[in-house]
This record gives sequence, structure tokens and C-alpha cells, in this order.
Amino acid sequence: MRRKVKSAGSTVAEAPAIVRHIDPADFQRDLGRYWRHVRKINGLPLTRQGWIYKSAFKALCHALNAADLPPDEQLNPRLVFMRSLLEDMHALHLSEDERHLVANPNSELFSLPMAQRIAQAFESWCDSPFWDDLALAARQLSSSLALFGHRALLFHGRQVLLEAIGRVAATDTNHWIPLSALMPQTGHLLFSQLAPGDRFLAEMLMRASFSGSRNDIKMKDLEHAFVAGILSGPLHWMGLVELGYLRAPAKDSDLPTAFRLTPAGAWLLADGAQPEFTERGGRLIVQPNFTLLALEPISDVVLSDIDHFAELQSDDRAVTYRLTREALYRGQQSGWSATRVIAFLESHQGGTLPANVRRSLEEWEAAHRRITIHRAACVVQFADAATEQALIGALAPFEPQALGARFYLLTGDDRDISRVLREAGWPPLVQTDPEAGRALRVSDDGDVMFNQPTPSVYVLGQLAPFAELSMRADGSVQARLTEKSVRAAMSAGLKLEQLFGTLERLHDGPLSDVLRERLRAWGSFYGSASLQQVALLSVADHHVLINLLRDPQIGRFISPVEGSTQPIAVVSLAHLEAVQSRLRELGITVDSSSLS
Repeated sequence: MRRKVKSAGSTVAEAPAIVRHIDPADFQRDLGRYWRHVRKINGLPLTRQGWIYKSAFKALCHALNAADLPPDEQLNPRLVFMRSLLEDMHALHLSEDERHLVANPNSELFSLPMAQRIAQAFESWCDSPFWDDLALAARQLSSSLALFGHRALLFHGRQVLLEAIGRVAATDTNHWIPLSALMPQTGHLLFSQLAPGDRFLAEMLMRASFSGSRNDIKMKDLEHAFVAGILSGPLHWMGLVELGYLRAPAKDSDLPTAFRLTPAGAWLLADGAQPEFTERGGRLIVQPNFTLLALEPISDVVLSDIDHFAELQSDDRAVTYRLTREALYRGQQSGWSATRVIAFLESHQGGTLPANVRRSLEEWEAAHRRITIHRAACVVQFADAATEQALIGALAPFEPQALGARFYLLTGDDRDISRVLREAGWPPLVQTDPEAGRALRVSDDGDVMFNQPTPSVYVLGQLAPFAELSMRADGSVQARLTEKSVRAAMSAGLKLEQLFGTLERLHDGPLSDVLRERLRAWGSFYGSASLQQVALLSVADHHVLINLLRDPQIGRFISPVEGSTQPIAVVSLAHLEAVQSRLRELGITVDSSSLS
């Protein structure tokens, strides 16, 4: 909504020595750059306090051609304002876990005419509390504000200030106006036009809200900071007010001495005429080195489209992009084929592309399409060549693409395809469950017999890791489990339990015991074994055996029989003589008659 004002005599200031010029189109361009950057990187990561991480913020500043700014979002109020404004206008929003700032890909903000975007940004600030000018003014004075009643006072203060700006600038929007012209000599700007009871409560609230060592702050100090903050903040950032200084400001927070409305500011604040904003024009130039120049004045809608299929290099008055294979692939994911990209560039360039650029775009697209993933694809498999020849014509409306012998990828709903096949007299077997059982039987020798002439691709895919698949002369598929195929699967990391699990899911009935034993043997389930001749040592009790095991001379040659309740151990024949000799040294009578 535009602020309607009544004309009043304006106070004219001398022309300032230093002027900060501003253009609302520049601010809108930066909003577009901000949104496109967030969309391109799929979100800005946020700290637990809700600020953008420094590394991500640095990349954002680079995208905005503002790489010399402090690498901390909190130290850049203009960018914080832009982020908050984009969120308020629903172009950006927090992710569900509130850890990322993401772009709304369906936002229509940047497809609006420039004048409408400028007015919408201004109205969003006027009517929303996302940018708290009153709290910022108090913070500048090292104070804080109580929350009770704060929002109503904020909106009232904005309204009064905007009306005051309109009054003092209504007669001549080209002259400079001193800030003092907005501050009445008596009374308070923030509290003017309030009902007596509301004004008393507001004054009590404001006086009670100051804390710390600055209790001597007067209301006029807060009002002056409030006025100066809005003029040098949102109104200047949005391109509605130019600022004047007696000398060069040392820092951004230095207060101006005067202000002047821009044509857009006069339109929105002083009932002036709507300016003409140049949105059409500009030009795209595609160079043979794959550089794309977007010359001003270029529409944000055009830039937003280019972002889909080209890499941004710089974003100054002449926006520079580069066409790359990776960027084209990214564009293909959102519907920008090489044909569409070529048509778009030629229409905005006003002529044909360089031959090498056009050829490369087409070759890149062809390379990308060598591997294609079809989601929810419909594939028809024919049992034999005769069936294929009989039905391929009926399936022509579904654009069949051959995938191999007897397999075709179709475009369309599988229910429509099934209906066409039934009407042709060939009711299809529809398979959608990759875990469907009772699909096959396996003989004791490993031969696989399918329960239908055209085994499911899901079934074949599950058999492939451990079975030998081949095509018969008639085009049918045959499968066989062999020792070679099972051993190869085990070498590739397949576990025998996984093999049995797959077969049990697919098998029509239980697997035979003979087949199980054969598969275990092929899969080296039993491992290897060795036979050795040993002597069995039996002693009086377990205490004697324990001491023998600890003996430094023969303990390593004696192996107790695990789980035995008797004090017995095994001795290899190679060490039998040494063990016998040591036992006699220990006074143990050795009966070796059973060894002969």
C-alpha cells in the first residue's frame, strides 16, 4: 500500500559534501543473487544460534560481489535484512530441522515486474516485525527494550515516521532534507497521535525499559536513533532514500545529516509518480570459449533460467557465466535439454551459437544419456520371437525402446499397457514384487526350472550372483548352479547363508537335502581337515596335569583335551620321547605298553 500524505512546507538543506547514492534495482538484483545462490547450493548451513556458518557466508558474499565484507553474518546488517526480507516474502525458509536456509524453488517473486517487487519489499518491511528498528535503536544507545507493548509501538513509530517523511518531501522531492526536519521541537515523534491513556502507558514502558548505566538517556535520543536507523537502514538499502554527509563517514553506522528521496522513494512515500524501470533489453553473448556474457539491463528471470545450465563466474554489471558439461547435466535434471538450452541462448543472443559451442552441447547431452535411470519404469518381456513380432505393433503408442533380446522399455501407465495387451488377446503376467516366491525349482544337480516361460527380471537378477545364466537357441533363458559359479560367488564375498536365503525365497517348496549338501560342498562350508597320529597322556589327577602344563621343558608339547572330566592330554609323536624322559625325571612311572 502507498502512503498517502498531505502537502506541507519542506525544510531544504544545503547540498551535502558526501552523497551515498542508491538504486532500488540494485537492491532487487542482490535479492535475486541471494536467492539464486541459495537455490544453486541447495541451502546455507546454520549454526545452533541460527547464523550462517562463516565459510558459507563467505561464499554468499562472493556470489553477491561483496567479498570484502566481514566474514560474519552478524556484522553485516544489510545482508541480515535481505535474508529476513526474503524469508518474509516466502522466497527463503528454514529446513525442517532448522539447520539450513533453503530456497523456495516455486517462488514467483523474481518473475514479477520490477515496480511490483520494489513495492512488495517495502510493504513487507512496513507490515512485518522481522526487522526491529526500535530494538536496534535502543541497542545503539546501549539499552534494551521490554517486550510488552513493544510491537504495537514499533508499527506506530514506523507509520508516523513515514508520514512525516512524506509531508516534508511532498513539495519537492529533489531537495535535500535535514534529519532535524523530522523531529518536532516539542512532543515525541514515537508517541504522537497516541490516545492519552496509550501515550502514558507507552512512556512508562519506555522509561522502565532502559537498563544498565545509561538511565540518563532521554526519549528524544531514542527517537533520533530510531529515525536515523530507518533512513540509513531499510529505506536506504531498498533504494528509496539517498543519504548526505558533511564529511566522509568513517563507518557504515555513522549517521547522515540529510536525506533525499529517490524517484522510487517519492513514489512510495510522497505520492509521486511511479518511475519507469528498465527490465527488458540487455543482451546475451555466447563466445567460442564457452563464456556467456549477460549485459545489462538483463532481467532477473533470464538470469534465473541461465543459472539452471551454466556456471556463474562473476555477477557485476556484465554477468559472466561459463557453459560446462557438469552444468548442462545439472540443467538436464530440471528439464533443460541441450535443444532447449540452444534455443534459449539463440533467442536472447539474436543469432546462432558458435558452431563449436552448439556441437559440444549436443555431444555432452549424448554422453550424459549413455546411462539413463528410469524411475517406476514399465518393461515388457516376451517369451519368444513369435510373441514379440505379434505384439510389437500394438505397443507402438507407448514408444517401445529395445533393451535387449525380448525386453522393451515402454512409456506410459502400466495399466494402459496391460489393457492394450489384453485387448490383443495376450493377457500379461504383471510382476511388481522382487521378493515374489514360488518362481522356480532347482534339481539336485543344480539345474534351474522356471515356473513360467518368461522368468521375472527380478528373479534373474537375484540368481545372477551365483548361477550361470545363458540363452537357448529359442530365446528362452536357462540357469544352472555349478561348482564354478558357487565358488566364484563365495570369492566375490557372498555368504553361503545369503545364497540359501535367496533360493528359499524363490523356490517352489523346500530345498532338497541332497542339494543343500552339494551347495555346502561347493561353497567350502566344511573347510579343510588333517589327520595326525598322537599319544594320549593320562595322569593321576588334574593337579598333576596342571603342573605338567606349566613345566618349562614339556608344557608346550602337551595339549589338554577340552571338556574332558578326566586328566588327559594329547602329545604328538614327534615329542613323545622328550615327554617320556621328563616324566621319568619327575618320578612318574610311565606305562607305554599300549604304544607298541
